[in-house]
Amino acid sequence: MALSSRVTVSLLALVAAAAAADAAVLVWDHDNNQYFTDPEGNGKVGTEYAVTKALAANGVAGVSVATALPLDLSGYDAVFILCGFWPNDGFISYYQLGELEAYLAGGGMIYLEGTDVARRYGTSAIFDYAGAAYADDGRPLDEGNVDVAQGIGSLDGMTWDYASYRKEKPDGYVDELDVTTGEVVVRSRRAGNRTNARVAWRRNDVDPRFAVIVSTFIFGALKDGANTKAELMKAYLEFFGLAGPGDGGGPTPASLGRIRSLYR
Repeated sequence: MALSSRVTVSLLALVAAAAAADAAVLVWDHDNNQYFTDPEGNGKVGTEYAVTKALAANGVAGVSVATALPLDLSGYDAVFILCGFWPNDGFISYYQLGELEAYLAGGGMIYLEGTDVARRYGTSAIFDYAGAAYADDGRPLDEGNVDVAQGIGSLDGMTWDYASYRKEKPDGYVDELDVTTGEVVVRSRRAGNRTNARVAWRRNDVDPRFAVIVSTFIFGALKDGANTKAELMKAYLEFFGLAGPGDGGGPTPASLGRIRSLYR
């Protein structure tokens, strides 16, 4: 590699690292204080535990955790919404949905998680932005419908065991997604009722710029193995243009042009 090329790559890596460190990320802990057994052996945890840990592993320093949605989201590069699992998942009000829609319309990036988010909000603007909708309610807890989360499309080849499905409620009636203009990036290997699609994303890089990831399985119920939760979070951050160094992997210069602060 020529010296000028090495210098360019090094500068891009530094900018990517700075982007991750400077990113302002909101984690809306909206799971109604539900707890389940952490598959990594850390006892009872909430849905925010693994998400914040994986963000930190990827070099994101500016993480704010809130149990109430702030009235002003304009200062956040990305908002992670954790609604928890059936039957006591957190409810997003009509007014909060409107606030989140306005945030997306202004160039925001949203990750929305919850076992029932498709059934509850599949006709909302968030799902319109994601290019997805509700397909099916999944299978009951005693059967379970997620045992392995399997990456496809952009995440092809990645897999994670879904450790909690035989034990607790993260696998109770996990919604299946109907994906149209978005991309299915994670499905369950275990038979569902219709699509087996559990994570979809969609991004628009021209006005109106936005990015949305919808997940109907609980991120923290994944078990680290051949792939880790930190690696999955890295893929999410790359999609948002906020990837940086850390246990999840190195910076990705190709994503720098998608950093929200550069085009607002």
